[in-house]
Amino acid sequence: MATPTKTLRLRPRLRAEIERIAKRSRRSFAEVTQDLLEEALRMRQCPGIYFADEILGREAKVAGTGLGVWEVIRDYQAVKGNERKLARVLPHLGTVGLKSALLYYDRYASEIDDAIAENEAAFRALKAGASGLARHA
Repeated sequence: MATPTKTLRLRPRLRAEIERIAKRSRRSFAEVTQDLLEEALRMRQCPGIYFADEILGREAKVAGTGLGVWEVIRDYQAVKGNERKLARVLPHLGTVGLKSALLYYDRYASEIDDAIAENEAAFRALKAGASGLARHA
């Protein structure tokens, strides 16, 4: 499906920065601009969330914690929504951080569910590889 076109005038410094990111990441100017706008809108909709580059790509994170939203939600689900247990597991998260993660999850559940599954699969593969190395040592 074709995307409607809009013309947008960018400040020279902003345009230069987007071009730098596009060149560094080997992506198109339009793709980088759309990703930046998407992240900005998500951060506005979900205060306390920011985005950072991680091994598996850009990731929604909880401000002030270094935790990915997927990590918070994974642990929240593991303790079956018990906030006291979660506070013992993630003492630096706090109530505000949890609320930010839950709001983001409410809006983007499939993204977070996919991140949880991808990270669990990567961990299982790493664990299987490590146990295979130990047997051959």
